[in-house]
Amino acid sequence: MRAIYFDLDRTLIHTEPSVTAALEDAFERVAGESPRAWLEAYGDGFVERFQACAPAPYRGGVEHVRAETEFECGVEETVGALLDAEVAATEPTPDAAATLERVAAAHPVGVLTNGVPEWQRAKLAAAGLAGHVDAVVTAYEAGAHKPAPEPFALAERRLPADGYALIGDSDADVDGAASAGWRGVRYDGGTLADAVDRIDWPQ
Repeated sequence: MRAIYFDLDRTLIHTEPSVTAALEDAFERVAGESPRAWLEAYGDGFVERFQACAPAPYRGGVEHVRAETEFECGVEETVGALLDAEVAATEPTPDAAATLERVAAAHPVGVLTNGVPEWQRAKLAAAGLAGHVDAVVTAYEAGAHKPAPEPFALAERRLPADGYALIGDSDADVDGAASAGWRGVRYDGGTLADAVDRIDWPQ
């Protein structure tokens, strides 16, 4: 039996209108404003930690805002507001549920995502898709982001199968899948059903 994994952000789900808008919303919730300096400082603090799979990148981003700007709101309060804002802004790709249900009738189904476990699972649940997958594998659990081999190896351990495919929107998805011996299919904004149909399984 072959397993099919899907990327999460910009594949199964989308943040509407954008992740930046969700960050602005979080600052508005706790401070009543969202100056550009805060957004830029958060990005500087978050990205470095996230790319290194360092612990608590969202907290690190907020701490960097406090260190570099006049922002004085509580760290935990702000991180909680950011999670709430991202979850509230999460929308499923229109045919995601139907496609996952169709795929699950013939294959084990998983999510393989470059993200923090708690946040990614919360967004998957908010989109109403958590009940449609057999496994959720995050880069943070593997200790490295796609296209590194570690997330793919962990995904194989979570869903033992005779072959694997990954559908995702980035080079990290497609190239990482190829390097791991998987089939990689780029999701280009069409239907997920079409992406599944484009999996080129070996004969």
